[in-house]
Amino acid sequence: MAHLYGKKAKAPQNMPGDGRAVMIDDTYSVAANPTDGDVVNFRLPAGIRLGMLDIRCDDLDTGTPEIVFSVGYRAADSDSDLSASAAYFAAAGQTTAQGGGTLHCSFEPIKFEEDVYVTITIATNSATFAAGDICMIAVGAAEGVK
Repeated sequence: MAHLYGKKAKAPQNMPGDGRAVMIDDTYSVAANPTDGDVVNFRLPAGIRLGMLDIRCDDLDTGTPEIVFSVGYRAADSDSDLSASAAYFAAAGQTTAQGGGTLHCSFEPIKFEEDVYVTITIATNSATFAAGDICMIAVGAAEGVK
């Protein structure tokens, strides 16, 4: 299992605490077929109340489609007490990358008091891999940390 990081995932951002709407987006370019268990990570800054999350995928599986994944979160700090959830935003078995498209995640809004990674965990990799992008689009309120 490998941890793969979006272009902005290693560049922490500060979250203002004024309550305004914010959009955070990031992309990971998938150049090689991911291995079962690989995790793509996109960073969200502490202080965001997340209300909308979309995952946009190119067609990463051009043959008989097999690639499936889940969408969750984990703490960015390895010493955190925050419990990870590999399927909070979307349960295992998501097929969006089989033909390309957008996954609109359905979840109760959640506030993060620390930096977290939105995680896309590959359960089954592509049968006939094609390079492409996975993009995260997160929208929420900039509430700041307590």
